[in-house]
Amino acid sequence: MIITLAHQKGGVGKSTLATNLAATLGADILDLDLQRSCQLWNRSRKGAGLPELTCHATNTAAEAKSIMGNYKGSNGLLIVDCGGFDSETNRVALALSNIILTPVSPSQIELYGLQNFMKILKEASQQLGREIVTNVVINNADSRSKAAIEEVQAFIQSANYLELMETVIHWRTDFKKAYAFGQSVIELNAKGKAAAEITSLAAEIKSTF
Repeated sequence: MIITLAHQKGGVGKSTLATNLAATLGADILDLDLQRSCQLWNRSRKGAGLPELTCHATNTAAEAKSIMGNYKGSNGLLIVDCGGFDSETNRVALALSNIILTPVSPSQIELYGLQNFMKILKEASQQLGREIVTNVVINNADSRSKAAIEEVQAFIQSANYLELMETVIHWRTDFKKAYAFGQSVIELNAKGKAAAEITSLAAEIKSTF
């Protein structure tokens, strides 16, 4: 089973969700981001007294295809963290994934970015001869901006190539703290609101397996 965090826009929270979901679901990681955020997080786990996860990394489409092929149709679980750009390697990840997740913050500029990603999904769908759909996660949301959240949700529900995840991830300091120590938010503070949201998102993803 392959779960890919993908968006051609950087800074939307792909790596944060990838690391938290990998730790929560007990998954391996494939880091396709040039910044290697997942690898850096994984190396920090040793200092926190936590076991490192299996974390692959590559910049080439051929190697990404080979690594992902080992998880396709198997009992293994792989979380893929794509970089914030369009590339052949990231398109390979889209093609081979069982589930695609796209984090989006509730703002107008994020909607523009999402519309650009929809063009990539359309092109990839035409090339493969099948529709590629991503599951959009409202991420880094401000709990005081209910109207903005609802506006983005309404757009997602009306658009092609997009499905809306029910779980909303809000901006919380636990996410930054956990990353700094190589932890998931659940490992950092199991009773916190961030942990509850990641638990909810993981359960929602597992329900699709």
